[in-house]
Amino acid sequence: MKKVFFGGSFDPPHNGHLGIAKAALASGKCSHVVWFPAADPPHKRNCKRAPFTDRMNMVKLLINGRNDMSVSDFESTLPFSPTYTVDVLEALKRFTGEDYQLLIGADSLLELHTWHNAGLLVEKTDFIIYPRQGATVTETELLRHWDKTTVQKLLSSMISGTFFEISSTEVRKSMEKNAFRHHIIESDGFSRDIIEYIREHHLYELEQ
Repeated sequence: MKKVFFGGSFDPPHNGHLGIAKAALASGKCSHVVWFPAADPPHKRNCKRAPFTDRMNMVKLLINGRNDMSVSDFESTLPFSPTYTVDVLEALKRFTGEDYQLLIGADSLLELHTWHNAGLLVEKTDFIIYPRQGATVTETELLRHWDKTTVQKLLSSMISGTFFEISSTEVRKSMEKNAFRHHIIESDGFSRDIIEYIREHHLYELEQ
């Protein structure tokens, strides 16, 4: 069974991300999820991010040594910028000899036609697609951008699940304002280990 490519800024990673990875495994469509922190994502080129190594380390804390998940620094080794998904997967195939499934959200699916070399990406890649609040995927909507065969492939890649709706952006804003809300830290399962890592490494301008 193929491994899954789970890409993202993970800035910071949280239990919403972990819930997505767990759901992919529970779907039976894959046996291992590899997290790939983004080195230079094209849609966030002008955004301030925590250093790559820190984002890697926080993912390691989040997955906490699970045998069915791992994290890779592969994107940081690539000689090109920005790191478009289609190019990263092609480089990964050359390096490992393996084909990876691509784990994305329904919100990304609705915008997939705008991605760099989207047609080639969809042709060569198998997907696992998780639901996202407010992102309703229909055959009619997808047929606006894809042929019927491709639409059926994408729709058949959808999995079910209920996930934490935590936004890394909102978490960062709260951290920068030193305005941690109880439900972010506790109720939503935001990792205490990651909170402490952020404090120790002075990420997001968080006060000690």
